[in-house]
Amino acid sequence: MDVSWEPVEQGEVTGVLLGYEIRYWKDGDKEEAADRVRTVGLVTSAHVTGLNPNTVYHVSVRAYNRAGTGPPSPSTNITTTRPPPKRPPGNISWTFSGSTVSIKWDPVVAKADESAVTGYKMLYRQDSHSAPTLYLASKSQIDIPIPEDFTHAFVQIRVTGPGGDGTPAEVHILRNSGTVLIQPHLPLRPHP
Repeated sequence: MDVSWEPVEQGEVTGVLLGYEIRYWKDGDKEEAADRVRTVGLVTSAHVTGLNPNTVYHVSVRAYNRAGTGPPSPSTNITTTRPPPKRPPGNISWTFSGSTVSIKWDPVVAKADESAVTGYKMLYRQDSHSAPTLYLASKSQIDIPIPEDFTHAFVQIRVTGPGGDGTPAEVHILRNSGTVLIQPHLPLRPHP
């Protein structure tokens, strides 16, 4: 979760303001058992990680100095999102057409306890030594430009949405010596 707050006025602080402390606890737990994250300096926002999915949390912020923490802000509630679907995209296939490879996969449908799928992320590497390129797709298909001397590439495809990124599916795309057998309406499929 991202937390932001208004800074305390300098006149309200005794001593030197060192930063802020974010306290957060699950609904039903006591504030005394709250987890804490501290910022340093005059920063007025923080990103808190490691939370449970689909859970209500209470959050408050306090300024702190060498003497300790000040009074808490009024607490606010936030509900974390459900986790992303656990299943990776499946049935990945590809076809070559000129200087493009078209990659398709079966869409992932979220279960009731998972967050919605808003799109897909694909990491594409020409070989094991090259830097990966990130592609985003809203549907379960993407066209990637390829060089004339393309022989193979490594691809990871995963869902993305409000709950984060899902588990990747990995494939190794091959083109044998630059020749491809294309059958009408039948995509090429990776061999196990």
